[in-house]
Amino acid sequence: MISGLFRDDRSPGFAQKVNESSHQFNTWGLIFGAVLYDLYIFVDMTLVPEIIWLDLIVRLVVITPVLFLYFPIRHYALQARPDAVVHEVLHAIGCMVVVGSIMFIYANARTSSASEYYMGIVTVVLYMNTIHRQPFPVALLGTVGCMTVFIIGMDYVTVTSEVAKVPAIMCSIGISAVSLFAAYRIEKVERRDYLASLREKTLLQQIQTANHELQRISNTDQLTGIRNRRSFDDAVREISGSDRPRALILLDVDYFKNYNDSEGHVAGDDCLRRVAGRLRGTLRKEDGDRRFIARYGGEEFVVLLDDCVVAAAIRVAERLRLAVIDEAIAHPSRPDGRNVVTVSLGVAVSESSTEDIDETLRRADMALYEAKRRGRDRLVLDPGRKAAMAGPPELGCIEPRDSSSNGRDVGTEFDVGRSGI
Repeated sequence: MISGLFRDDRSPGFAQKVNESSHQFNTWGLIFGAVLYDLYIFVDMTLVPEIIWLDLIVRLVVITPVLFLYFPIRHYALQARPDAVVHEVLHAIGCMVVVGSIMFIYANARTSSASEYYMGIVTVVLYMNTIHRQPFPVALLGTVGCMTVFIIGMDYVTVTSEVAKVPAIMCSIGISAVSLFAAYRIEKVERRDYLASLREKTLLQQIQTANHELQRISNTDQLTGIRNRRSFDDAVREISGSDRPRALILLDVDYFKNYNDSEGHVAGDDCLRRVAGRLRGTLRKEDGDRRFIARYGGEEFVVLLDDCVVAAAIRVAERLRLAVIDEAIAHPSRPDGRNVVTVSLGVAVSESSTEDIDETLRRADMALYEAKRRGRDRLVLDPGRKAAMAGPPELGCIEPRDSSSNGRDVGTEFDVGRSGI
């Protein structure tokens, strides 16, 4: 029965939980027990009046101060180890000492009225097993110890006849056994409740972890490891309606079909992974709370810049372009004679909170198309943004070139070969 109580109960955690939950209760329980122990002085005035001074000294001067040593011992024990039980072992020993003091007074009594004095022993055991909550092994130790002290002490008692001692011992043992069984049942229920709570908490943590992992997987592009289109749509919804300016950068890997045809789809997948990693690493150098990159589809990527003006968007776009070049991914099948992978970029900035994200995307896509048309490996700002080019002094080296075609404004191109951003 006892072995079943302690099977798979996570004993250290259970002991810590009991220490935490019973700390205040046991504090007041010990104070109550000490007061009750000292109030027996009024009973002793009737039962053992001839040794009342001895009774006062034993109870008030010797035993009571010893009982209150439990508090500092518990404090230092729990400071050293939250699941400690040493303080409860000492409490059980303290109960044995209390039984010993009662038996000492009982043995020194000389009046026949003290013949039932042993009932105080039963009170101590009941207190120990029901009021002051202890681990069951400690309660068992304390109960056996108290009964041992009691039985040994009965040999020195003279006011109770030998015939009456046997039923007194048997009665005390019976009551102690009942209280011990009650302590066992109480702790068994507590352990089961603790295990149920622990399993529920563990299951909840597993569910939360699984949900987070599912959320991460559902928002991550499996090939590149960066965010996917769904995650991008979620990010757009979060900032929609704000009055902060936002920028969109569409990137497309130049001549990627040629790369796939010549190097194979496995190499093409690896190329996209390397490009995505370099783009993400470049954005991490910026303000991570306002920078978001996702794979938009195929070899196309999108960057969302929240609270970002035109000049800053161009600066970020140029860093992304240069970062891909620095990765130095070989591209031997380019028709323009270049031998590394590059990207073209279209930039669109929305300074109005009323502009739909689809409209901003459309303008960024137009700018990207224009960058492709003009020879790739360059960035183009969407049409109509020339007047918004005022920016920080560090952008003074960016020179916009008027690239109107047949009188139609198709965007502002930047001579990235000379920009030095």
